[in-house]
Amino acid sequence: MQSLALLAAPAWAGRARADAALRVAVVGGIQLCGVWERLAPRITEATGVALVLASAAPKVRIVPDFRSGAADLLLIHGGVESFELQAEGIGGAQRVWAANEHAIVGPVDDPAHVKGAADAAQAFERIAAAKAPFIAFRDPGSHEMVQNVWKRAGIQPSADWVFLDDTAAPQQVLELASRRKAYVVVGAIPVAFEKMRGEGLTVLLTGDLALRRYFVVQEPGPRHRATAEARAQARRVADFLTSPEGQMALVAADKEAGGPWLFPLPTGGGRTDKPGQGQGRGDGSGGWRRRSEKQTGQ
Repeated sequence: MQSLALLAAPAWAGRARADAALRVAVVGGIQLCGVWERLAPRITEATGVALVLASAAPKVRIVPDFRSGAADLLLIHGGVESFELQAEGIGGAQRVWAANEHAIVGPVDDPAHVKGAADAAQAFERIAAAKAPFIAFRDPGSHEMVQNVWKRAGIQPSADWVFLDDTAAPQQVLELASRRKAYVVVGAIPVAFEKMRGEGLTVLLTGDLALRRYFVVQEPGPRHRATAEARAQARRVADFLTSPEGQMALVAADKEAGGPWLFPLPTGGGRTDKPGQGQGRGDGSGGWRRRSEKQTGQ
């Protein structure tokens, strides 16, 4: 019976902890919100793979760490960087395993009446109709989300209400929005943990699936310096994160961290939100909203 049980065990299951720890680089928000420190032990318990955090920072720092071989597994938003790594042979297979969400932030007095909108499309329709100032944030994730929503809603942006983000650093975009009394779409986590600040601004809408951005777990490719052992470990961790058990572990870790911060895949058996359902978080009933109140001066 024992041999049959071992044969039936999933690919990611580990019988014993590996001798060498797997070096992981994660985009900063995964650690900032507290999910990683709660998820990592669950990964190790399930897979037998010991983990060491090689770096937790913006992608401009963790991508070079992965490329140089300082990290053997990469957790990053799927996009240009992950595809470039794969095309170069540095990055291998990449699989979606979680998502984070963006929020529409705007003036406390909310002249376009975004608060209470059914979803992001309706919110943007109200902004466009009011010709209320909107900052086109240069962050690729925010830019792509906004463009997609505008296209689906049939919104034609114009220079009399859309303004380019001309700040020196992405973290300053809320300062620009504050000066212009404008709306903007930004990541919910950096707002909640005060990595972005803007006087007189508040979170007005969250919870729309159209405002989610997806994380991938990327294994080392053929040109990466990872050892055979590290490659096997990386595969086991990736298999676990994308499995139903891994998705349940993500939900549990996120709950312990005071989320919702990271969201499982809709097919992962964990928590999912319908478009607009998360507005309650923008109205003060959710954990990350309570943290952002201090930033907005409410």
